[in-house]
Amino acid sequence: MRPAQELHAQARTALEEQRIADADALLRRAVALCGPGEERLRVRLSISAAWVAFEREGLDAALAASADAQAAARREGFAELAAAAAAQAGTMRARAGELEAAWRTLTAVDTAALTEEDRMRTLINRGTLASELRHLDDATADLAAAAELAAAVGAAPLESMARHNLGWLEFLRGDLPAALAATARADEIDVPFDRTVARLDRARVMLEAGLIPEARALLRGIIPPRGSCQTRAELDHELARAALLLGLPDEAVTRARAAARRFAARGEPALRRRSRLIAVLARPTAHGALALWREASEVGDRWVAPEAAAIALATLSPDDPRRAVVTRAARGLAQSPVTSRRLAGLVALAADASARGDRTAARRRLRAAHATLLRAQLGVASLDLRAAVALHGEAAALLDIGLAGDSVSGLIDATERWRAATRPVPRVHPLPDPRLADAASRLRRLRAETPTTETLAQLADAEQELRTLSWTAESRLPPMAVTLPAAQLRRAVREAGARLAVVVPRGGEFWAAVTDGHRGHLVRLGEIDQLESLVSAVHSDLAARAHLSPSHPLSAVVDASLAARLQALSDAVGAPLASTRPLVITPSRILTSVPWLALPALRGRPVTVAPTASSWATGAVTVTRPRVAALGGPDLPSAAAEVDGVLALWRGDRPGTLAGALASSDLVHVAAHGRHRSDSPLFSSLRLDEGTVVAHELEGVEMRASHVVLSACEVGRASHRPGDQPLGLTATLLASGVGCVVAPVSPVGDRTSAAVMARYHEELARGADAATALARATEDRQEAGVFACFGSSWRVD
Repeated sequence: MRPAQELHAQARTALEEQRIADADALLRRAVALCGPGEERLRVRLSISAAWVAFEREGLDAALAASADAQAAARREGFAELAAAAAAQAGTMRARAGELEAAWRTLTAVDTAALTEEDRMRTLINRGTLASELRHLDDATADLAAAAELAAAVGAAPLESMARHNLGWLEFLRGDLPAALAATARADEIDVPFDRTVARLDRARVMLEAGLIPEARALLRGIIPPRGSCQTRAELDHELARAALLLGLPDEAVTRARAAARRFAARGEPALRRRSRLIAVLARPTAHGALALWREASEVGDRWVAPEAAAIALATLSPDDPRRAVVTRAARGLAQSPVTSRRLAGLVALAADASARGDRTAARRRLRAAHATLLRAQLGVASLDLRAAVALHGEAAALLDIGLAGDSVSGLIDATERWRAATRPVPRVHPLPDPRLADAASRLRRLRAETPTTETLAQLADAEQELRTLSWTAESRLPPMAVTLPAAQLRRAVREAGARLAVVVPRGGEFWAAVTDGHRGHLVRLGEIDQLESLVSAVHSDLAARAHLSPSHPLSAVVDASLAARLQALSDAVGAPLASTRPLVITPSRILTSVPWLALPALRGRPVTVAPTASSWATGAVTVTRPRVAALGGPDLPSAAAEVDGVLALWRGDRPGTLAGALASSDLVHVAAHGRHRSDSPLFSSLRLDEGTVVAHELEGVEMRASHVVLSACEVGRASHRPGDQPLGLTATLLASGVGCVVAPVSPVGDRTSAAVMARYHEELARGADAATALARATEDRQEAGVFACFGSSWRVD
């Protein structure tokens, strides 16, 4: 290989690895070494130099350089190089956001004239562009052809690119598990090139999936290659999106404006508009939205214009004459195939209809939004991913609740509708995946090892591996969630002799729609922020008391603080809901973790905490001669006696594993230490004799168990993603098909737990339903009130 050729090869490698400054220096040296008779190489060098110009100076400079390269190729009769330069020009237009112009350029390229390597690159770039323009069949054809050709000639880097982009195509088709799986597999291919662009795309998929903290962490770990202003601008843009979705408007504006400045400096107005859109979304004003809408409309920007119109629609006064024209523009957003954009458009149109007093039209739009969210979750097995997708329905749910006004039936209907869509009520079981089993086994082995710096790092990696695999799990399509209308719910409440309280957020406050089966009423519970602070304070005191002996010098102080806070919480959310009837409550956010039976107003009263009122009404179970299993764990002195007592009472079995017990028994009792992970709730765990079992491992179990009793610290707690979807061990069991779970929402003393569980099972065996049995077992011990009954009614006939 001649010196100039060798330098060009090194420069192309530097470009692939996003080392722009190195590529520029190598290309200049190669040009200087080109001698007579090396015209073909000289044209190739000019094509590569055009990409350097794109990265450093922007689109206009790059297109000028590319045009010069095409002209030189034609003069010399190098048809394959003229085609390569044209393909490069189309790719640069696409990267700059000029998608329609890029499509016209790339579809005009004669791919048959290209060399094998250039043909693969062009097919990849054209296929990726086709996916952005929704030409999905064209995209599949080009990307699959590129992957097959790359595999045939052993071009692993290009095969990885093609398969990564096929994963992006799955995302655009709406199959989030397949998209995450494909991009992860492409990222695993061992190829020596920079993965920045691939990781940016993976982060985009994760943002759309609602995995916002995970996407943000991935983005923060990306270091833009030296000299790549384009990548730095794209990174700022995606970080701005993540901040916006996390509710950090100041950071979103700062990042978006930085990205917009970089795109403007590079002469890329389409991408600048997209970054400006994020800034307007973060701090919406009618002036800013209208200005952006006009600019985008004038140049036919079909991505930015409809969303800017939707923002304008939300910020204009009801009588503003400009509403009509922006309403027409916003309708296009409601037709988007991208879930988050379609929901944003439907919410904007629903809000507009509501502002005009047309509630029928508003509800029609919200029904479409509800159906969109349900479709987005069909076939998604991972509870983590289903919870994340629910983020995009939060604004629609709040608007629907607002439209209900003060109607108890209307509030119950709206709340049930959206909780059914955003909570894992359908029983979705992943298809068997040996990779998940292997990852869970590895995690369990690492948890059993002595903690060291090395094993802790391996443990974090193993958790991330298991979580990522769960996102990509495929499932059988679940049945639609059952949502009963308010009239049927009232009938169910009346027949059960119960009181139903559905908690709803309204204007920064929690309210409860309450019914005894006849007429209903609304109850104000308090400001959301204050109640969340009070619940957190109660949990702090409960945890402290569980770990202090009665003789400890701080014990009296903690007891006094706890008593005062429990009384305050009882006054706020207990007394307003209390009656002589059993209480069924469907809480919101942190109220899921309230120790209801420890509240003075509810002590000794049966209380059931249900994901939805419909799941409570339809999920009651009565079992004749139940098959019972009990398991224990190490480090719990009373575990063996507790397990023996349960087995003696019920004549039950002692299975080897929790999964086996759940698959073969009706009632499963677990006496073990547990841990709720607020940072990663699906890694909440139980420490059993078989090893540590995390919630993620239970998602794929085919459940026979209809009742599970967890006599373990705080495993009844849940953490909520944006969208009000609870995650944790108890939530996982309920979502997997267990009808009723009894578990504590905070740490509980071993002796207290053993005494409560013995009484609880005695009451169950006498025929009491789960909520009544738990109320009787805890009424004489305030500290026992941390146990809660979740789900539906369960009893033995």
